[in-house]
Amino acid sequence: FTEGPAVDADGSIVFSDIGNRLMRFDPATKKTTVFRDPSGRANGLIFDQKGRLIACEGANTGGNRRISVTEPDGKIRTLADGFEGKRFNSPNDLDVDPKGNVYFTDPRYVGDDPRELDFEAVFFVSTEGKVKVATRDLQKPNGILVSGDGKRVFVADNNSKPEGNHHLVAFDVAADSTLTNKQILWDFGPNVRGID
Repeated sequence: FTEGPAVDADGSIVFSDIGNRLMRFDPATKKTTVFRDPSGRANGLIFDQKGRLIACEGANTGGNRRISVTEPDGKIRTLADGFEGKRFNSPNDLDVDPKGNVYFTDPRYVGDDPRELDFEAVFFVSTEGKVKVATRDLQKPNGILVSGDGKRVFVADNNSKPEGNHHLVAFDVAADSTLTNKQILWDFGPNVRGID
């Protein structure tokens, strides 16, 4: 299935085929081609202000459990692959703030790769690749969006358990880039699929 559509400067759309590849759709030609195979089990994608493709690479069967950067020339590098010496759970979705820093969600929905972190969180990665926890005040963080001015971050807290959180939440961005003042914007209630 597909995930993470990201629009490149030329108008083409790169998206994840969760199997383990990235695809590119060209609206001018209406053709879809393979962009990267394997993708490291990429999920969420975004192009940053410099035209680089930033990807959340997940876990299980070929997943790299990292945030990768594909440069415009096609070279791929790791921006971050763990916190305090422990590998991420399964990076899921991300956004870039106005300064080019990355916020990403790190839940674990599926997969039997051994977990090294005993919590699920939103992480902040500086442009230099320094990682810190932005917030742990969520049960299972999924989709994420940084406001255009960089002052707020919106997150889908989507627990896979029927009785768990199915919330759309907002946080204020503190001076140190952590997320504070959690507000539940919408509670979808129990026994629903939730949001991404």
